[in-house]
Amino acid sequence: MDTKQDTLYLDLLQLISLKIKKRADESIKELGLNSQQGKMIGYIYEHQDKGLIQKNLSDRFHVRGASITSMLQGLEKKGYIERKIPAHNERQKNIYVLPKGVALIEAFEQSFQQVEAEIIQSLSEDERQTFKALLKKVNENL
Repeated sequence: MDTKQDTLYLDLLQLISLKIKKRADESIKELGLNSQQGKMIGYIYEHQDKGLIQKNLSDRFHVRGASITSMLQGLEKKGYIERKIPAHNERQKNIYVLPKGVALIEAFEQSFQQVEAEIIQSLSEDERQTFKALLKKVNENL
């Protein structure tokens, strides 16, 4: 049995994922961050009023705690986020986006929308709907 054929879907998904990450990173390179950092700042901004903590980010982005810590320290040093210890729970640090980070969010979103448009540009409207439905179905099964 041909092992290459056995992982065709996995190989294609991995290749597509790498290409998307590269495009997204290139699209926001001039802003001084990578695509994952951009997505993370956006996620923090959208959820900061809910007492967002590091574990929430680790769960959402499927990244280990040490890697999240390193990313957050970098974002904090650049002045994009801050971590504060709430009065009611001294064992955790809530994460917030600072004004400098908020200013980047719109630029990130425009870049990511442009990358998404490139991804689906060769698809008809029916194919786009089918593609979206299939991606949702695959995601739900993982």
